[in-house]
Amino acid sequence: MISAPRLSFTLLLAVAALPARAQDEGWTHFLSVLAPAMAACLQGEEGAAATAALPMNHGRALVRLERRDGERLECVAELGPPGQPAHRESLRPAGAAPPLPGEDERRFTLSRPCAEATPVLGQSGQTLGWMALSGCR
Repeated sequence: MISAPRLSFTLLLAVAALPARAQDEGWTHFLSVLAPAMAACLQGEEGAAATAALPMNHGRALVRLERRDGERLECVAELGPPGQPAHRESLRPAGAAPPLPGEDERRFTLSRPCAEATPVLGQSGQTLGWMALSGCR
């Protein structure tokens, strides 16, 4: 049986690790909300990948893309209601903008880049895209 002080310490460690675990996930922590925005931003960008995404105010998302030739782009998409597609509002070169948190640790693509990629499913079960580590191309 674990003593009360030891149990309290164990619980404290477990609770303290929760934010770190979410932080370790980086931008993919918001994947279920941001996947429609990433899919909208990737439309018409054959071979490109979303390398980071962040929620913004007013139902929008910022998505960092990388084209096949290495050019980095910033896309802003308006999120629709749950289960509905997002709409791309703007797409512009990222230039020398600093990397977003966790950028290029994982990549979201519309087509499966390698066998290790896992599908990202929408609320109705349809495949929105594929998530893979950055080395999977």
